Amino acid sequence: MAPLFSQWLPGFFRKLICYALLLVCFSCNKTDQVITVKEGHLVSVLRTQEFGIQEMIGLTLQDFPELDFSMLESVTDLFNLELKVSVTAISYNTTDPGGNPVIASGIIVQPVGIPSRGVIHVPPTTPLSCLEGGSDLLIITEGVFAFIGFTVIIPDLIGSGVSKHLPQPFLFMDHSGQVCYDMHLAAMEYCNRYSPKPLPAEIDVFGYSGGATCAVALLRHIDRLPHSPIRVKRLFAGGGLYNMHQTYSELKDRGYAEYPLIPLLIASMDYWYNLNLDYSRVFTGNLLINRETWLDRTRNAEQMRALIDPQLHTYMHPDFFTAGKNAEIQKIENVLSLHSMAEGWHTKTRLYLGHATDDLSVPFSATQELYNNLKTKNNVTLITGNGGHYNYGIEFFIAACLYLTAN
Repeated sequence: MAPLFSQWLPGFFRKLICYALLLVCFSCNKTDQVITVKEGHLVSVLRTQEFGIQEMIGLTLQDFPELDFSMLESVTDLFNLELKVSVTAISYNTTDPGGNPVIASGIIVQPVGIPSRGVIHVPPTTPLSCLEGGSDLLIITEGVFAFIGFTVIIPDLIGSGVSKHLPQPFLFMDHSGQVCYDMHLAAMEYCNRYSPKPLPAEIDVFGYSGGATCAVALLRHIDRLPHSPIRVKRLFAGGGLYNMHQTYSELKDRGYAEYPLIPLLIASMDYWYNLNLDYSRVFTGNLLINRETWLDRTRNAEQMRALIDPQLHTYMHPDFFTAGKNAEIQKIENVLSLHSMAEGWHTKTRLYLGHATDDLSVPFSATQELYNNLKTKNNVTLITGNGGHYNYGIEFFIAACLYLTAN
């Protein structure tokens, strides 16, 4: 363990790593159970390419210039700096939010030349651009787990990759669980056909921000199935939202949203639920004037931040902030109420939920509510910290890496 790690890693994970190291020392190896899945999920193999870790780090610095990457210096010994990873983009069969068949895509990231430690399913964080899907870029930050020896499954989700012609159904929870599940079955089918060793049935799931929402949605989807070839051993979900209406209401009351997702979320709901919104009663100012170009999903988060102020009153209609609302705002809130996992359910999976208490993108209350409703029936731990949405995200990611590497 790197000497500087304990200076900033949450106390719970420091204890957890020590315990995990003891388990490694005194436990026996066991063979992962492998289950053959039915064919029909995988559509095609799009392309394959190898990358090194320096390319991964360079991309991450480019995408998230505001992050404090000095923290990573304390754990560089986790990563095999000479290791190459193979990234394979595939397309697969799934459904859109209306239940209609659609072809989606995603990537499988595998370490080259060494046995895989296991499988981690990592839904992407919430990319605002339709051009940032894993199957388009191949090398994305979610794939970094491969550099500590894991096989990583990363769906593009609808609205990216081969389905970029469709609006992205941001944070549609039931649908996200289905799309992630179908991607994993397609990855299992791919490995049965083309890899020396099939994927094991038991997996871990990791997600941060919008990826945490999808990670929890995937677990809930699997838990609801009478039978599944996939078993989730551990779930790590940080900085996610699990009750859209509750989070929306808190951001509205705060009047501030650090991440410029709300306009794109509203446009997505308008499309998928056929709301036929009158945008003159939803938006105001420059966003209303430039809505079609600003919301065409060709801009990344930094470019969207340059256009959309975090102060909601600069682009949301005044009725957005009133108790009475208007008919268009009411339509939006009615749909938001359909998307919640915060009521909790029973699961056999070990759950680790994390959130920064000073998060200005996704309120801490989002994770607190889910934790409160899960803790009475499940083995769940809440890990809090600070540093805002982005720097806490690095902390949470590294803590998960250390735990997974040790255990």
